[in-house]
Amino acid sequence: MQAETHFENGMRLAADGHYPKAIKAYLAALEIDPKFVTAYKNLGAAYDERGQFVNALKAYTKAIMLAPQDPELRNDLGLVYFNIGSYAEAIKAFKQAVDIDPHNARARYCLGLVYLDLGDTQMALTEHDQLSGPDGKHLAFDLLEKIQLQSRQAS
Repeated sequence: MQAETHFENGMRLAADGHYPKAIKAYLAALEIDPKFVTAYKNLGAAYDERGQFVNALKAYTKAIMLAPQDPELRNDLGLVYFNIGSYAEAIKAFKQAVDIDPHNARARYCLGLVYLDLGDTQMALTEHDQLSGPDGKHLAFDLLEKIQLQSRQAS
């Protein structure tokens, strides 16, 4: 069986919520093709869904080593760090995504969320102001709602 076949099987399994089987399929694809970046990305996502954060971080890190200019991999890594409360590492990953693509709306939005969790409304607003484009407008609206909600709760 080819790596792509295992990968596609993993995608179907993950879509159905069968993450342990999806993980096995992605690992099988990577045994055949250890440079299959998208398999590492999906493996990281499957591990993240299972709460296996250390494994998710390892998978995303390997993907980044293979595709260092992919800002979305840095966003994925940042989200795992954010979800486990490792804010400094999350900020670092999201800022790396912005360094690669200054208009990366997902990175700006996620940075805003991290700053909001840290209680830094001003930095969250700074990231809000950086959101533009079709994707950015929707995320800007959502981030502003979260900022306003936190401000009301703090009052």
